[in-house]
Amino acid sequence: MDKTVLFWILFGGLGFAFALAVQLRVVTALVLRRALGAWREAFVDRQLANRAVVLAASSGPLPDELESETNEAVTHLRDTYASALGHLRLARRYSIVLPVLLLGLVAIGRTVLEVI
Repeated sequence: MDKTVLFWILFGGLGFAFALAVQLRVVTALVLRRALGAWREAFVDRQLANRAVVLAASSGPLPDELESETNEAVTHLRDTYASALGHLRLARRYSIVLPVLLLGLVAIGRTVLEVI
């Protein structure tokens, strides 16, 4: 019984953390896209604003073939919203790692703990 309770507590905690990471990713990207739309009228287009947000959130250097308008938007986001971009990077990392941990926990629960 103790193994079963521990398994489901861990499973619920990891599932909740995954849901929070996905929610943070969606909400932060939405807010940054809207901030770009308020900054320049051209970025009201969701696809153009989304591309700028994705490029701004990447930690690497910018590609050379970027349009000047997108390059300015990425620079603006990195200068103005550095904290929000850090949260977006963190949420991306956790939304990739947590499903793997959930699958590993299910595998351990099935084979080692025999609770499922």
